[in-house]
Amino acid sequence: MNPKEGIIRPFEERDRESVRAICRRTGQKGRPTRIFFEDEDIIPMIYADYYLDNESDSCFVAEVDGKVVGYILGCLDTRRYNKVMFTRVYPRVCLRIFWKILTLQYRKKRTYTTLWWVISRGWSEGFSVPIHRYPGHIHFNLESGYRGGGLGKRLSIAAGRRMFEKGVIGSHCIIREEEGDNSLSGFLCRERGYNILEIKRNTVWEKVTGKRWYAKLLVRDLHSDHDGEI
Repeated sequence: MNPKEGIIRPFEERDRESVRAICRRTGQKGRPTRIFFEDEDIIPMIYADYYLDNESDSCFVAEVDGKVVGYILGCLDTRRYNKVMFTRVYPRVCLRIFWKILTLQYRKKRTYTTLWWVISRGWSEGFSVPIHRYPGHIHFNLESGYRGGGLGKRLSIAAGRRMFEKGVIGSHCIIREEEGDNSLSGFLCRERGYNILEIKRNTVWEKVTGKRWYAKLLVRDLHSDHDGEI
């Protein structure tokens, strides 16, 4: 399948399970989330459901030959996102995790390693995002076989245009890259007008992969890009 022949279109409710499945399959930088956490449904609960439930009109999918192979999920107001996540989503996630621990449903060491990272280091390795200047944000993923063919750029253009039309003054995203790998951050800066605001070492995947990882906070003012597209 040729990614260049794919289409970018607004998210529809029929795409929900496809988006959630891609989130599970690609959550660890293109690799399945079960590599670091055996309860795979936790990942779309955290990284997809808010957008699909609350801001579906800011979400877009990439479709090739009738199959959804990627998505970009947009948020126009990160303050609202934070409120919903902390009052609705995270409590449900915590209850699910506690129940599965109490009932001995988590069996793999890497699951507990990830949970310990969340408790002991997650907050210190996070970012303080200047959302007054960059109130919008995006979360995106593509199936591994469809990267590098232009779908990612087209998804970004669609999400950026949506934010621009809604009067969002700036957006941000947080990505993780292995030490020495700047391919995604380089693409976003070069092709989509982002700038790297801050970099922090991110240790959540290091024991699983045996490599150092870095989280990067990228920000973008929502004016016309140098390529003439939003």
